[in-house]
Amino acid sequence: MPYIAREDRPALDGRVAALAGEVAARLTKKNGDTDVSCEYRKVFRRIAVALGELESGTRPRRKGAPEQLAVEIFDGAKKHKQRGAWLGNLNYSVTRLIQVVPTVMVRRRAWKEKFRYWLYAQTVGALERAAMDCHAKGTDDWFYDGLVGVFVDVKDEYKRRVNAAYEAVQIMKSGDCYDTPYRTEVIEVRNKAGVLEGYRETMKDYRGAVRGLE
Repeated sequence: MPYIAREDRPALDGRVAALAGEVAARLTKKNGDTDVSCEYRKVFRRIAVALGELESGTRPRRKGAPEQLAVEIFDGAKKHKQRGAWLGNLNYSVTRLIQVVPTVMVRRRAWKEKFRYWLYAQTVGALERAAMDCHAKGTDDWFYDGLVGVFVDVKDEYKRRVNAAYEAVQIMKSGDCYDTPYRTEVIEVRNKAGVLEGYRETMKDYRGAVRGLE
């Protein structure tokens, strides 16, 4: 996850908010939930196409919110004077988009919560397929390698930063579904006053259990 400078975020955030509003509006008119992955893929594809046009020295042919975000992603990185510097802005923008859309859907009262497992699965599917689309279309150059790297990285970070925390809460709430001898376990972390601060995943020593199965 690229932690881009704070002064670079407002312009990107504004474009992300506009795009998220459009995605939420279209999604609300459709089935309102699982089609979010389809909407994400369309947006990712348009951003990728626009970035390809910008990288080739032309402005995007389409003029919608995805293209406006792509222009901000690309132009905002010019100051770094390094080829491919826009990849960091792309990562930041996609990472924010997949969080802002659920926020808008909850605000519209179309969804009850900003995160559930079905939403995680649909989002990850869209990111993975976007990466595969770029791979299938790409030629042997750095541009498509960079796009694939960003979409895969966003997916991995979404798992590490968001879904892992969600899973920890669900394990503590409903119990684990793993009982294989080698596994991680979630344990509570409390402060000196005994107040629960969060959870931690630990790898326990199961050698004794394994010996018992021999």
